[in-house]
Amino acid sequence: MGVKPIYELFIDARGCYFELLVNDIPFYFHYKLGATSFRLPINNFIPKSGKQSITLKMLSVNEGEEFPVGAEVILKIETFEKNTPKERKDVMDYKTPDLKTYTAGVFTDNKIFDADVPYTLSYVDSADLKKIDQTILRETLEKEYIKYTDAFKNNDLAAYQKLTSERQENIFTSLYVDSERRKKQEASYLSGVMHHLVKLHPLKSYRLVFYNNDKFVGLQMLNEAPGVYIDNEKEEDAFIEYVLFHKKTANSPISIVL
Repeated sequence: MGVKPIYELFIDARGCYFELLVNDIPFYFHYKLGATSFRLPINNFIPKSGKQSITLKMLSVNEGEEFPVGAEVILKIETFEKNTPKERKDVMDYKTPDLKTYTAGVFTDNKIFDADVPYTLSYVDSADLKKIDQTILRETLEKEYIKYTDAFKNNDLAAYQKLTSERQENIFTSLYVDSERRKKQEASYLSGVMHHLVKLHPLKSYRLVFYNNDKFVGLQMLNEAPGVYIDNEKEEDAFIEYVLFHKKTANSPISIVL
């Protein structure tokens, strides 16, 4: 491939709930009824060149019951040079097997694929967060979640930029965004959000979760992605703003990385 490869994941799923992780990092959680189909770049989930993993956890809509006939998840990864999406190269094709034998309504699978990228992201050598006192870690995280929620609620672009600067730098780097476009995107971070509807549910309803082999941490409600809930007067337009933290080194402050 060329010097600015984009890795894009296509998802087509029906008859199930599912969670999808790239390199043990939450990519997409689907806990709504109905089929879903879309494609998105995954570059910012690829910290450097080499072997990458994609993990699927598929769940029956009726907990503990077998999957309905026709339930399946299809995954496809393709790569192409930025700005030439028609010239694609297959990286991975995957389809769930026959699920009749999975009578408990749970199916998991993990696949490995190769990626060759010209960058290294900030979290490539993050610290192991399980080595930190978990009570202190949770207290620190709760304070950061409140700051993040307040930035949204108050439509405080400066505060939001400060909190998310590392995350955005990883996105810009991995998607090869030039300086002019960066400025435009930065100016529009909080646009289109009904700020009074931003919700941080009672903190006791969140559990502490670890990803990226214990190098990422977040707060997560059951059957949701880790992050802050963005409500909407139209239920179908509500969404989760992903928030995951890391420490670059054991002595670094905790910071938003995804």
